[in-house]
Amino acid sequence: MAALHGRRGIVDFTGLTFEITSFTVDATADTAESTILNSAAVTSATHWKSYLAGYKDWTATVEAVLPVAGAGLAALGTTAALGLDTTDGLDWAGNAICTGVSMSNGTDDVARATFAFQGIAALTAS
Repeated sequence: MAALHGRRGIVDFTGLTFEITSFTVDATADTAESTILNSAAVTSATHWKSYLAGYKDWTATVEAVLPVAGAGLAALGTTAALGLDTTDGLDWAGNAICTGVSMSNGTDDVARATFAFQGIAALTAS
């Protein structure tokens, strides 16, 4: 199986293209327990819990070099298309709300910004 080196990537949101250092996409699916009582004798084969798949959800986090033009605070609370691209042929996309922006600045590093996103529709991967 081929692997992707993490040295390239592009993130786009509301026309802002970030100078990213990393991004993370987390997709989850809710489950509902559907176990019923069983009258069968207790054996290793009869007493397993059952689950049904529920709603799906996704979030993304983007870490970037803090833009000189501003921290991207205008993105906070904005709903738009979010594109996360490895530039090696693998990318994720979906509509999302920017739910958080945090900035950090230290004496031993460049200033950085972290952006948090909540997906509001299907996440696509290609």
